[in-house]
Amino acid sequence: MRTELHFHLLPGVDDGPVDDQEAIDLARLAVEDGTSCVVATPHVRLVEVEALDGVTARLQAVLRDAGIGLELHSGGELAPDDVGSLDQSQLELLAHGPPGARWLLLEAPLVGGEGTLQAAARELRHRGFDVLIGHPERSPATSLPTLRLEVEQGAVLQLNASSVTGDHGMQAREKALSLVRTGLPFVLASDAHSPARPPQLTAAAAVLDAVGVEDGRVRAAVDLAPGAMLRDGLSAARTARGPGPHGGRSRLGQRERATPAVARSAQIFLDRGRGA
Repeated sequence: MRTELHFHLLPGVDDGPVDDQEAIDLARLAVEDGTSCVVATPHVRLVEVEALDGVTARLQAVLRDAGIGLELHSGGELAPDDVGSLDQSQLELLAHGPPGARWLLLEAPLVGGEGTLQAAARELRHRGFDVLIGHPERSPATSLPTLRLEVEQGAVLQLNASSVTGDHGMQAREKALSLVRTGLPFVLASDAHSPARPPQLTAAAAVLDAVGVEDGRVRAAVDLAPGAMLRDGLSAARTARGPGPHGGRSRLGQRERATPAVARSAQIFLDRGRGA
């Protein structure tokens, strides 16, 4: 079962679910997509950091009462401009990983220059945190050389599944696939906000398979590395590997397909229908 590291599930706090019922519906979609653990990551600038553990615990009880077996962890999505306004205790409340390998989710800005991302990442490292860079494929100003430099400093990329599937447009899709092909360490997350912007890990894994990304890398990015990073830190993204193309179970939770060419042809057909 999967772990989602970027997911807007808390109701009524940001641009995620508007109420408990929408959060329940979104959580149910996550479970149906094969996810068992979600890190709730509201936009930090819109919430009271000290209250997040309690808000997350309340939603956990709501989901339990609704019969939804989804484990929740408290976190947040930092914009570059958020970092300087948070004290060390607040950053620690938002961080994940064990002592000595704590990390935070820092979004690549959708507007503004890449210098803000670099400055924020540098400050987080100075304050003792590694950096998971959220949806760099959606950031027009964030260049590949900058991402390479951040990875050299220990960062890992988090690509949106909805970018891989084309739901954020063809430019984001092509940039996401280009980043995958560089070999830089990455994980997929849905960055889901509502049933209208749902979890898409399974669909994104199928797209990566269709364009020829090696099976072990896809399974690591979708099934293995996110949970390992939550437990062990970002270095787990560099070591997690799925089985080869002929062994074990696939990232989709099924036996390896006997006719991958057929699956790939089907995805190409779908891409053409979307105008890819």
